[in-house]
Amino acid sequence: MASDPDTQIRPVVDQRVVHRSGPFEVVLQRIRSEDGAEFERTSIRHSGAVVILPLLETPSGTQVVMVRNERHAIGGWLEELPAGGIDAGETPVEAAARELREETGYQAATIEPLGWFYSSPGLTNERMEMFVATGLTHVGQDLDDGEVLTVHPVPAGDLLDRIDSGDVPDGKSMLCLLLARKQGYVSDRPCPSSLPNPE
Repeated sequence: MASDPDTQIRPVVDQRVVHRSGPFEVVLQRIRSEDGAEFERTSIRHSGAVVILPLLETPSGTQVVMVRNERHAIGGWLEELPAGGIDAGETPVEAAARELREETGYQAATIEPLGWFYSSPGLTNERMEMFVATGLTHVGQDLDDGEVLTVHPVPAGDLLDRIDSGDVPDGKSMLCLLLARKQGYVSDRPCPSSLPNPE
């Protein structure tokens, strides 16, 4: 009888790392199916990452600090929320604070967890932790070697409208913004300089 897909997965009978680069390991696995046949799957192990929703209070309302990032995997530029990997020995919230400062030049007084998700479970075990950063103070960027990005604060309502029209193609940014709207951190309508209190 086939195994219950909700409780068991087919066993990995052999695996080997075929490539390592930074936080990534490319792993080739041999998996045995219910009838005894074996097949191969390739996956990427990842040490985990964070994505940050930085909320900047201005006289005209709440703005989201976005970055325009050079992404060679897609052959172009992508507007997205700041994000990055969790370094060895770091907690997710420490990584969020570091990546926020490095990429946007802002330091946050408060960083609150928003949730987490698997970024692409058909390919990698990467788990992304989402955070909301408030009480921002500009201290200056500290980009990694070879990193090219620019900072673009955008009204929160405008970003939510762009998600509805399909104009925010970055998955992590979409999910983080939509969850933040559901929890009351951002609104479709412009709001005066204070944040709503999520319940």
